[in-house]
Amino acid sequence: MKALVKTEAGEGALELRDVPIPDIGPDDIRIEVAVCGICGSDLHIEAGTHPCDPPVVLGHEFSGIVDAVGENVDTFDVGDRVGYRRPWNPFPGVGADGGFARYVRAPAANVWRLPDDISFAEATQYETVIGPMTWVRETAGLETGERVVVSGPGPIGLLVANIAKMDGASSVVVLGTDADVDVRLATAETMGADETFVFGEEALAAIEAEPPTVWFDTSGAPPAIEAAVDHVAPGGRVVCNALGDGPWNIDMRRVAYHSIQIRGRWGGDSDTLPAAVEAIQAGDLHVSDIITDTLPLTEWETAFERLREKRDIKLLLDPSR
Repeated sequence: MKALVKTEAGEGALELRDVPIPDIGPDDIRIEVAVCGICGSDLHIEAGTHPCDPPVVLGHEFSGIVDAVGENVDTFDVGDRVGYRRPWNPFPGVGADGGFARYVRAPAANVWRLPDDISFAEATQYETVIGPMTWVRETAGLETGERVVVSGPGPIGLLVANIAKMDGASSVVVLGTDADVDVRLATAETMGADETFVFGEEALAAIEAEPPTVWFDTSGAPPAIEAAVDHVAPGGRVVCNALGDGPWNIDMRRVAYHSIQIRGRWGGDSDTLPAAVEAIQAGDLHVSDIITDTLPLTEWETAFERLREKRDIKLLLDPSR
């Protein structure tokens, strides 16, 4: 089968290769992949800035149909529609072969059966949405009526904004760059943002007039995190989950004098799945809004380029093409 493989460490070294269809163990299932989303980590692996264990098939945002079941598996049948639920060790697409291929092996305990009204495309984003669900509800502990700012309108930031508004934020402001205006900031407004701005003096002046009690940074950019500490309301929370290069010039006097809380969280709680699914089914969580296109696996280079240039938000690859 054709698969997108990181062949060796370092920059580049990513290519379509013929690899064997995976065997499965007694506790595994094999999935015929319908679609698999491109995560920011996949771009970083291509660039050589994210750890991985090559040669390895990339991709962890996958969904599809059960093709085979191990002898100990009684929770799934061939033909079931399934998606990725929680990671296993080694992590798929990083240390173990992932979903940018026609078939992928997965432990049965780490996938979930899709409800009939959840599409394959939406199911690819469960791994993406559990982080925002966790950060809004647990890390920030957002309360009804709080004002929120989100810096970084990628898939994660847009979902944070959506969930914050869904959970009762009185206002949600999303900040991006000039490159984000046409697609990402426009989408933020369809997903619940009350206002969007290009990050800069005008945006910060508007925020200063009504300081947020919670600022989520999903960009990792030093100016955004520094601005969050400078502009969040006294007693407010700055929630950080992105990986930037730094250094960060944080005003620690303001942190101390104004009781600013800086909270970090990496990843999310898989137990948020039922709530996420219910919100998608109810039409409150607009996961499909972040998915801008599906391309054949053979066009992975075009897809990666479009994402690097921010022409899209989330792209899926179809291994059958």
